[in-house]
Amino acid sequence: LMESFFWQVNDDYIKSLNMLSKKLKFAQVDPLLNASKALKDIKQELERLRKKALSKVSAYVIGIFSSMRKPGTNIQILQQNLLQKYRYLLLFLKEHGIETYNDVCAAYVDKMNKVLSEDFRVYLEALESLKLDIGVSTDVIGYDANIGDLIPRGREQLRNHRFMFSLGERSNILKEIDQPGLVPRISEANSLKYPYEVIFRSLQKLLMDTASSEYIFIKAFFREESMFYQVFEGPFAVIDENMKLTLANSHDAICLILMICITKKHQVGSWLCLTGGFLV
Repeated sequence: LMESFFWQVNDDYIKSLNMLSKKLKFAQVDPLLNASKALKDIKQELERLRKKALSKVSAYVIGIFSSMRKPGTNIQILQQNLLQKYRYLLLFLKEHGIETYNDVCAAYVDKMNKVLSEDFRVYLEALESLKLDIGVSTDVIGYDANIGDLIPRGREQLRNHRFMFSLGERSNILKEIDQPGLVPRISEANSLKYPYEVIFRSLQKLLMDTASSEYIFIKAFFREESMFYQVFEGPFAVIDENMKLTLANSHDAICLILMICITKKHQVGSWLCLTGGFLV
């Protein structure tokens, strides 16, 4: 019966896998199985089935992980499908093939690290085109001017100096802290530009939503909390690099203050999984 289901993974296969698991556990603790020469043949057959099941299950699950990199894939729906239908597959690997289980975990970390890193990189690039330039270094007191700074530059004419030292309506961002993030294609279609704190809030909103969803899935499916931090090493690095570049070229004091306020507000409702990362 078990042999007949080794070519497909469905409900019947999972039932057979559960049956095999019980027999493997029985074989490990039953002294008669080790004492009898006749029963040793059964143990050898169980071992053959165990190895075949490990190979089949790991290949199947890793195949699902690989599909997460396909364009247009709804990762959250795929994760829910894994959690509802295939949680037992991971349990079988962990109980009867810990090395294979570790390989599967490593495969997931590798795939999701790359997927999320690319997603955040693309989102950040799209947000960059929506940024409203406010102020330049020459607007700051104490700036060491040179002759080149006395010559007007075309791009500086486009900057919004009037926002640089005036809070005005920019404080509204703190009232909209939980609103959905920006959708770049919609903003571009309407030729909208935003002060950087609006972009920053959208970035943090995406990070919090993505991290919360990923944390819940990893805890439920793998039961390995440390995997979350491995998955987000890449995304955190992408965000950190962008932030360093942006802040190094920022002369908008109001924006910096609002970014601090946004971060503090997000810290109140953030998951503990982010307290050691971007929201610190």
